[in-house]
Amino acid sequence: MDLKDFVEVKEVYIKTDRIQGNMVVLKESENDSNYFLMFVGDAEITAIAKEKGLVEPKRPLTHDLYLSMLNRADVVIECIQIAEMHENTYYARVHARIQGEVVEFDSRPSDAVALALNQKCPIWVHRKLLRRELSPEEVQEYEMIVKTVKF
Repeated sequence: MDLKDFVEVKEVYIKTDRIQGNMVVLKESENDSNYFLMFVGDAEITAIAKEKGLVEPKRPLTHDLYLSMLNRADVVIECIQIAEMHENTYYARVHARIQGEVVEFDSRPSDAVALALNQKCPIWVHRKLLRRELSPEEVQEYEMIVKTVKF
């Protein structure tokens, strides 16, 4: 695994919006202008919110069950990578140590993030998947362009 093309995520934010839906934002640092954004379903946002300590489900969530079984079998999740996008779908890999061997598993990024938050292991995002936040000046410039366009 060559990590030079990846950024290690240190900040995970969640946002729910009735119009836009559930969003998870991953950033290297709080002040970083680059970010990774994914839209997720209700179950996925709940799992990530639980791992961030924002909700306390009464019963174990699906990933809690899987983690209980994996921990019992001495499987250690080493890190996750969000590395690709094909046909508007992001792909992640979970790297786990099983009996001394590191094995990779295909995963939805939202599931991988919930696992990583629970296990406190690194989250890596490929640089090519990062977006840049617009400065206030750029936002104002785009707003001016939109105002001048006639439909």
